[in-house]
Amino acid sequence: MEIRFGTSGMRGLTDTEITEELCWRTGIALARYFGESKTLALGYDTRPGADRLAGICAAAMESAGARVVNLGVAPSPLVCAMIYSKKYDGGLMVTGSHLAYDRIGLIPLDKNGVIPPRTETEKIATIIREIVAPTRIHGQLPQEQDFTYDYLEFIKHICGNQLPGRGIKLALDTAGATGAGLIPRLMNDLGCNVRAMYDSRLDFAPRKMEPRADCVSELSELVLDSGANFGAAYDSDCDRVLFVDDTGKPISEDMAAVIFARYIYSGGPGTVVTPVNSSGLIGKVWNGQVVECVIGPPEITLAAQQNGARFAYEESGKYLFPPEVMWADGIIATAMMAKVISSTRKKLSDIVMEFPRHVQIKRNVKGTAEQVRNVLAKVKENFHPAGARLNDIDGLKYIFGDGSWLLIRSSGTEPLVRVYVDSPHPARAKELSELGMDTVREMMV
Repeated sequence: MEIRFGTSGMRGLTDTEITEELCWRTGIALARYFGESKTLALGYDTRPGADRLAGICAAAMESAGARVVNLGVAPSPLVCAMIYSKKYDGGLMVTGSHLAYDRIGLIPLDKNGVIPPRTETEKIATIIREIVAPTRIHGQLPQEQDFTYDYLEFIKHICGNQLPGRGIKLALDTAGATGAGLIPRLMNDLGCNVRAMYDSRLDFAPRKMEPRADCVSELSELVLDSGANFGAAYDSDCDRVLFVDDTGKPISEDMAAVIFARYIYSGGPGTVVTPVNSSGLIGKVWNGQVVECVIGPPEITLAAQQNGARFAYEESGKYLFPPEVMWADGIIATAMMAKVISSTRKKLSDIVMEFPRHVQIKRNVKGTAEQVRNVLAKVKENFHPAGARLNDIDGLKYIFGDGSWLLIRSSGTEPLVRVYVDSPHPARAKELSELGMDTVREMMV
């Protein structure tokens, strides 16, 4: 497998692309990168092979002089929070996150609990390329340590040392992954009355692992059956979360972001950081500054730091709460949503109705690797829609005066060109989507 870090670590097919040899080399490289005798946290998810590959990473890190703190099966946000709060030197999360269960990833974390910027992950990649793994590779996990109480106290701290869920009925779908058993316990301790589904650890995915509106019908039923104030569904490592309102209707990730932004800044001005593929809804209703950045965790974190933002998000259901929570934390986001509902004494469905709607259409055009590589330059040279302003920090985003936009960008992981559209008007969204698709197809010929 080519040694290349994407926006969230190295990812690939378990044992085919993310092999035992690669895990050994990565463990050695991380120990060398962070320095001898440094303390590194390690966590992993529930999918087949995760514990075995994590054990190989741990053995390699220890053989190169690192002290490894094994957090066991744990959500990524918990691992990030412990690195940050315990002042560890860094860490590694072994998880496939929202991907299918035959895939896994190696995600390095710096001393702040966040994915390092690309300049730093390239340094790690360079070290990995120089390492030759032994013929026989053996893994061993250090004794597991339980940081549930520490993470609970950290959540309370972020929520203002309160019980944010007091009086809230909450329905949860942990997908039988790292949040199973843990998130219900945490939310109960934060004051919520919890009903949970898929709440024991599974080595298979009971639904599509990426929590989107099209795969949470069972959670919607649980919300209605239990009379919950809202529901929350997670991916396998709990950095992503999708919310369902009290009527059982999933709310868009951008809508949840608007709700968070208004609450965090108490209706006053402030800075929100989000990538270029997020809905124009935030810019339409937010009376503060919206800073757009490149897609991916390192860039969001950096932009939030540079702009002094107290809230940042990705439309994928990732929510950050700077200055302390600089990683995507679906669990803290759930506690914060409970706090919003509890403090406002409003139904989530009523809060949603206070904001306008935007329509998003997301489509792909398949091509060869060469076609995908060359198409953006051709589009930029030949496509000039009337009345559009171009933002090209990540792909080509054409912004129109009516609040609509069209984004054309190549995928970082597949031979695809993404064609994303956002508009306050459904007909306009459809029109721009067809325009974008036709343009990309024409330029690929």
